[in-house]
Amino acid sequence: MTLIKSTLFLLFLSIQVLVAQTEVPIPTQAQLNWQEAELVAVFHYDLHVFDNKQYNQKINRITPVEDINIFNPEQLDTDQWIKSVKDAGCNLAILTATHETGFALYQSDVNPYCLKAVKWKDGKGDIVKDFVESCRKYGVKPGIYIGIRWNSFYGIHDFKVQGTDTFAENRQKHYNRMCEGMVDELMSRYGDLAMVWFDGGAHGPEQGGADILPIAEKHQKNIIFYHNTQRADIRWGGSESGKVPYPSWGTYPFPYSHSTNQEVIFKNNFELLKTGDPNGKYYMPAMSDAPLRGYNGRHEWFWEPNDEEHIFPLEHLMDMYYNSVGHNSSLILGITPDPNGLIPEADVERLKEFGNEINRKFSNPAGTTSGNKSKLSIKLPKTQNINQIVLTENIANGERVRAFILEGKTKDGWKTIFEGSCIGHKFIHKFDGMNVSQVRLKITESKGNAEIKSFEVFSTEN
Repeated sequence: MTLIKSTLFLLFLSIQVLVAQTEVPIPTQAQLNWQEAELVAVFHYDLHVFDNKQYNQKINRITPVEDINIFNPEQLDTDQWIKSVKDAGCNLAILTATHETGFALYQSDVNPYCLKAVKWKDGKGDIVKDFVESCRKYGVKPGIYIGIRWNSFYGIHDFKVQGTDTFAENRQKHYNRMCEGMVDELMSRYGDLAMVWFDGGAHGPEQGGADILPIAEKHQKNIIFYHNTQRADIRWGGSESGKVPYPSWGTYPFPYSHSTNQEVIFKNNFELLKTGDPNGKYYMPAMSDAPLRGYNGRHEWFWEPNDEEHIFPLEHLMDMYYNSVGHNSSLILGITPDPNGLIPEADVERLKEFGNEINRKFSNPAGTTSGNKSKLSIKLPKTQNINQIVLTENIANGERVRAFILEGKTKDGWKTIFEGSCIGHKFIHKFDGMNVSQVRLKITESKGNAEIKSFEVFSTEN
C-alpha cells in the first residue's frame, strides 16, 4: 500500500510539473473578438474639423473653439461611414465620443459642452447613437473612444486643472465627477460595446483622476478596456506606423500596457511594447495603428482641407496588413469624416480597393489543413509555384508554439522556406515563388500541445 501511495504521489508531482511547464495565459472572449476582428476603424470627429484649418494638436489642446456652432454636418450619414470600412474588411469600429476640445458627440446630462448646446438638429443630435446603430446594421462591432486627458474647454491638461488652491481643487473634483458621469452614460446607454478606449490612459483616484474602471465594468462585462494603471486588455504597438515587428507575442510581462514600468517599456524605442514577451504572464496583444491619411510625411487623424493626396497608396496599406495582421496584431486605421458628415469619396474608394486586394490575395488557398500534431503536411494537386503561407493558432488555448519550420518539397527534395517562432492569431509569410508538390509545417518547440487552427498555402499574383 505504501508503494502504491508513493507511486501515486510521484505521478501527481509529475502532472503538476507538466502543468507548470505548459501553462500559458489564456485570452478573454473580448480579447479573442479583438484579434479575430483583425481590421479596426477609428473615426475622429470634433469641432475643429469645421474650422477649415490644418489640425494643430499642440494648439487645439489648450485653445477653446470660439464658436461652437461651426459644428454643422448637414449631410451626416453614419451608414456611409460604416459601409466604407466594412468594404475594407473592418469588423470593429470606434468613434471619438469626446476628444481634446472636450465636446461630446451625444446628449450628455453631465457635460454641458455637447450636442445639446449646438443649433445643429435643434440640439437633439446624437452621433454616438447613430454610429452604434450603423455598426449593428452592417455587422460591425461598435466601440467608443473617450478623451478625458485633455479638455480645452475646461482647461484640463494631462488630466489636471492648473493650480493648487481651493478653487483648483474644487474644479478638479467637479471635472472628475463629470468624467465619471460621461463614462456612466456612454457605457450604459448604447447596449453591448466591443471596446472602450481612453486615449493616453485614464488616471484613477490614486493619481487624482476620475474613478472610471468600476463604472465601465459595471455596465460592460465583455469589453476591451484600454487602459489605465488598473487594467489594460491590449497594448499599444510602439508606433503609429500601422506595423509591428516579427515576432510580436500576444503575451506581456506586466498587467498594464505603458502606464507603469516606463523605464523598461520606453527603453530601446518601445521595444517591449512592439515585441511582447513569450514568457509574459498576461495576455495583452499589440495593436498597430495609423491614419489612412498618413502618406508622404503627413499623419492626419482628423479631416483637413485639400488633403486627399496624403491617403496611403494601396501598396502601403497592404504592407501594413502583412506587418500587423500578419504579425499577430490588429490594424487600426484612422478614418476622417468631413464637415459635411461624410467620408470623402477618395477615402471610400481606397478602403474598397484595400478590402478587394485582401480578398484577392487570401480567398483561394492552393491547399489547407489543420491539426494538433507536431508535423502537418499539405499535398498539392500538382507541382505549382507558391508564394504565401498563412498560419493561425487556436489562441483560445493560449499561444503555445515557440519555434517552427516551414518547408517545401521541390524536385531536389525538401527545402526550408522559413524558420520562425510566434504564430499566435495569425502569421503571414510572403516570399519569392517556389515550385513545390508539398508543403509542411514542423513545430519544433511548444508549451504543451500546440493546435494549428489553419495552415494555408497560396499562389498569388503580385
